[in-house]
Amino acid sequence: MEIKPQRYRLAIVFHTLFFPFTYPELIDSLKKRGYSVLPPPRPAPTGPRVYVGGHIATKEGCTVDVNDDRKIIASEGSQVENIIKSVEELMGIAEKDFRLNLERDIDYIELTGELIVKSEGSPIENIEEFVGDKYNVFDEIMGIETSAYSIRMVPKGYLPSNRKWFDIRIEPRVTMPEYEYYVDIVYRDENIDNILTFAHEVNSKILSLIRKIGGE
Repeated sequence: MEIKPQRYRLAIVFHTLFFPFTYPELIDSLKKRGYSVLPPPRPAPTGPRVYVGGHIATKEGCTVDVNDDRKIIASEGSQVENIIKSVEELMGIAEKDFRLNLERDIDYIELTGELIVKSEGSPIENIEEFVGDKYNVFDEIMGIETSAYSIRMVPKGYLPSNRKWFDIRIEPRVTMPEYEYYVDIVYRDENIDNILTFAHEVNSKILSLIRKIGGE
């Protein structure tokens, strides 16, 4: 099997009273750490508490994205290890340059991702066999034999509104259902170590899940 990453995004969500990353201080902090900063808006904003939003800087294939309304700073790109490194730098900026306490001031961190996985077996057949005959109860209603098309897993006993949550969807890729899987990932946690550990292991975990589906 072969993973073809499409996009990863690691977003840090803060619960401070005010969004801490003001302009131009955030821009200066990113420049000091080797980021290429996108041109500021013209005319440059002024005031006692000024923010810039959207994609503001890039480095090593990662784009830093800021949303002051939602109190989010994020990094996104196609290589998860680079994204992790970028987010660790953003946490360093938060701690050293903006005097934040990461344990106290971070609400949660969320990883989202989209992957294509090239499979040796047929994804559409593997999923149908993995789920088995549970969909037979729908045959009479639909007037045709039915089967599962996707597998979706969430943590048992948790709600989507919980800070600790994941939602992983695995299905055949629409354009190549006999050769490739499409995987959509949401994983969030208020514990920084937990989310970074999962991010480091995300590709291997997805391959392990798909092997289970394929009966390996």
